Amino acid sequence: MCILIRFTDVSETISQQEVSDFCNLSGYSGFGNNGSVHDYFYDNSRGKLTYTNVVTQYYTAKHDRSYYTDPAISYGTRARELIVEALDDLKSQGFDFSPLSSDGSGYIYALNVFYVGPRVNNWAEGLWPHSWVLASDYNVGGGKKFRDYQITNMGSELTLRTFCHENGHMICDFPDLYDYGYESSGVGNYCLMCFGGNNKNPVQVCAYLKNEVGWATKVTSITPGITATLPAANNDFYVYAKNATEYFIIENRQKTGRDTFLPDAGLAIWHVDEQKNGNNEEQMTASQHYECSLEQADGRFDLEKDVNGGDSEDLFASPYKTEFSDSTTPKSQWWDGSNSSLNITQISEPGSTMTFVVSDTSGWVTNKKVINTYGHVNTRYGFAIVEGLSGWKQITPSSPDGVSNVLDILKVAQANERQVNIYIGSDGKILAAIML
Repeated sequence: MCILIRFTDVSETISQQEVSDFCNLSGYSGFGNNGSVHDYFYDNSRGKLTYTNVVTQYYTAKHDRSYYTDPAISYGTRARELIVEALDDLKSQGFDFSPLSSDGSGYIYALNVFYVGPRVNNWAEGLWPHSWVLASDYNVGGGKKFRDYQITNMGSELTLRTFCHENGHMICDFPDLYDYGYESSGVGNYCLMCFGGNNKNPVQVCAYLKNEVGWATKVTSITPGITATLPAANNDFYVYAKNATEYFIIENRQKTGRDTFLPDAGLAIWHVDEQKNGNNEEQMTASQHYECSLEQADGRFDLEKDVNGGDSEDLFASPYKTEFSDSTTPKSQWWDGSNSSLNITQISEPGSTMTFVVSDTSGWVTNKKVINTYGHVNTRYGFAIVEGLSGWKQITPSSPDGVSNVLDILKVAQANERQVNIYIGSDGKILAAIML
């Protein structure tokens, strides 16, 4: 539902029908917008969310605008008062609330409030756009009631970005991914729930939030040895997890359609820690870091340092940046500093479909079981299958310990069911082994 409000001293300049089209009309292009609010959420969800609004006639507030925008009054107080005024008026006129969708407890999914005129408050004052809850549930009869709301100003034209951002909170429970203290840039212009890219054609919701709300078309676990194929704008994601709350999620983002105003094109590699609450901690330490971080390919961490909202060297693509591992910059390490062993190589050029290869990690691989060995101690060739590594791994002929010695260690470990630490070179071959 969308309630329209004017003030005694500020009149409307945009008709009810125009607002209804902005909210609901497929292919809407008024004021230069790329579709309607319905279109934005339908496209982002790949058809999983069909969202429309009943748009009311204008309600005239009891007071002039300055009463509701008074910065001396606790933030949200007058907004709630204004909304209840409008609901009271609708109820007194016998407005039919029954067609509005509600959850199993009777709570109506969405209450949008559009008020006339420009935004006159600073952040977190008066009628600054926000999503929140009413002071108490508002019953409209028939077992239905309002609790959640979002309120936004119209200005001189209707634009998608802020309206969709606030609805992202209200109907999808998305968190903000910007820094409330403005010491950093959060995820910048790579997600609606941060800067959003453009007022009339906001960029898409990021992979982390799409996946959380159930909009993924396909989620593939990353395992060593795979060659991944990843289309753009299809909600296909690759995930590499440490546990249920910390993981990397990868998507293909291209500067077309709803992502036209992205700063860059390529693979967006997101580092998620669901145990954090928002993106207010930009320190990039084990204890202080974002809930959702974009691994910026240039390794400059401009978003965390508040240098910009994104630039042309942030996403991974050939020829600029084709690898992401524990030894690259940025690193694929977990927030506690331990190696993740995620080793992405051969990232393709930007395109509607991108590919990458997941190789076995280089460096020490610890506490592994030797499953099989092949070779002869007097030959220069030896091979082994080791737990957690893909396929047969050759012992490199240039091993400083010698192929025969390394192979012998692996054979003894296999025979006696002992674990080993193995050093994998950058070529994916076994360089050394230690039996534990």
